[in-house]
Amino acid sequence: EEMLEKARAWILANPAAKQPWDSAGYKIPGGTPASPNVAQMLAIAPSVLRDKTKGCFPAPEKIMCAAVEGAQVDFDTAQLIEARYFTELTTGQVAKNMIGTFWFQLNEINAGKSRPQGYPVRATKKVGVLGAGMMGAGIAYVSAAAGIEVVLKDVSLEAAEKGKAYSARLLDKKVARGHLSAEKRDAFLARIVPSVSEADFEGCDLIIEAVFEDRALKGKVTAEAEKHALADAVVASNTSTLPITGLAQAVARPEKFIGLHFFSPVDKMPLVEIIRGEKTSDETLARGFDYVLQIKKTPIVVNDSRGFFTSRVFGTFTNEGIAMLGEGVSAAMIDNQARQAGMPVGPLAISDEVSLSLMTHIRNQTARDLEAEGKALPTHPAFAVIDLMVNEYKRPGKAAGAGF
Repeated sequence: EEMLEKARAWILANPAAKQPWDSAGYKIPGGTPASPNVAQMLAIAPSVLRDKTKGCFPAPEKIMCAAVEGAQVDFDTAQLIEARYFTELTTGQVAKNMIGTFWFQLNEINAGKSRPQGYPVRATKKVGVLGAGMMGAGIAYVSAAAGIEVVLKDVSLEAAEKGKAYSARLLDKKVARGHLSAEKRDAFLARIVPSVSEADFEGCDLIIEAVFEDRALKGKVTAEAEKHALADAVVASNTSTLPITGLAQAVARPEKFIGLHFFSPVDKMPLVEIIRGEKTSDETLARGFDYVLQIKKTPIVVNDSRGFFTSRVFGTFTNEGIAMLGEGVSAAMIDNQARQAGMPVGPLAISDEVSLSLMTHIRNQTARDLEAEGKALPTHPAFAVIDLMVNEYKRPGKAAGAGF
C-alpha cells in the first residue's frame, strides 16, 4: 500500500511526464545506422552473426534487423517493426520446435514421466566409479558436486590420482575466478577418494563402470565390485554401444544392473541415457533416474538396442561423412556442410576427437557379438576408409597427433 501511495503521488506531481524518446529532436545515444562508427560495425555484423548461427537460429538475425530498422524511424513505428519480427519468430517452426523440446518435453522428463511409479525417491550417498579415465573422472566430478561420496578406482593409484586431478583443475579455475572459495574446493575434493582396491567400495549404493569398451573387461570389473558394495547396490555401465542385457550376465543380481550412458565432457553435457536391460527391475530404473536428477542431469530412458539411441545417431552421422570422403567429396566441404545444417562439429572433426582406433575397436567388438548370435555385421563404405587411416596411414585421430 505504501508503494501504491508513492506511485500515485509521483503521477500527480508529474502530470506531463514523458520518456526522452517522446521529445522533439531526440537522438539515439551512440548514433543511428547512418552514423560512421555504427555503419562501420554494421558492415561486418551480419557475417559475424552468420558465422555463429550458420543461419539455423533466426532470433539473433531478427533482433539485429529490428534494431537497425527501428533506429531509423520514429518510436511508434519502431515498436511496430519489433512486434512484427517478434510475431514472426514466435509463430515460426523453429520456435515451436524449441518450445516443445526445451519446455514441454524437458518438464515432463524432470517431473518423472519416464520413472516407474510406486517407489520412493532415494538419494545416492556413495558411488564407486570403475575407471579414472576421461569419463570416470567426469562422473566422479559431477557426483561429488552433488554432495555424494566417491571412490574412484583404477589399476594404479597414479591413474586414480590423475582422475581426481581432473576435478582439482576444474575447481581451481572456479577459485581463480572468484566463483568458489578455497575451503569449499577442499571439501569438494575430500569427497573423492582415489583407490586401487574394490574393498573400498564397501558402503557404496551405486557402482558405475567406465572402463574401455571391452565386454570381458567390463564383466570382470563389475562382477568383482558388486561383491564389496551394499547388498542392494545398483551396478551401472557407462557403455556407449554394448547391450546392457548382455553385460548384466556378468553380475550376480542382473535385476540391479542398468546402463547409465554419460556424454563427454561429463561436467558440461546435460544428458544421461538410462538403458534398461531385460532383467532390470522397476526399482533399479527408478533409482537410476533419481541419481541422474540428483547430479542435475537430464535422464532419457531408452531401449536396450545396440548403440542405444545417441550412439546409433552419432554412428550414422560419422559413417556417412567418412563414406562421402571415400567417394571423393572434399573434407572441408563435408564438415562445412554439416555445420551449416546445424551440427556443432563436422563428422570428420568429431571422428578425430573420438579416435578412429576406438571406432575400429567398437566395430570389431560388435562384429564378434553378432557372430556369437549367428548374425553378421552389415558392411558400410566408411569401414574401408577408417581401416586405411588407422592401419596404412597411421592417422588414428587427434590424440595421436594425426587424423583426417
